[in-house]
Amino acid sequence: MTSNFIIKDQESFEPVSIVKCYYMKDNKKTVFGRLPNGKVICIPKTTIQSEFSRERNLLQDLVIDDWILRKFGLMM
Repeated sequence: MTSNFIIKDQESFEPVSIVKCYYMKDNKKTVFGRLPNGKVICIPKTTIQSEFSRERNLLQDLVIDDWILRKFGLMM
């Protein structure tokens, strides 16, 4: 089940995808993000392969490892 806010990064040599989400908060190890469908996900910082903004109203693209997206059930 791949959502319309998850795009496979075809240019990367790594198994990653681009996820559109809003920043909510973070701590030492994780970032909490809200997907456009309202679902909140807790993303380990070690799986985020891009910079992110801490601005809450900004829809941003995060490059995230595919394995964690599969664990969340967001892709197969």
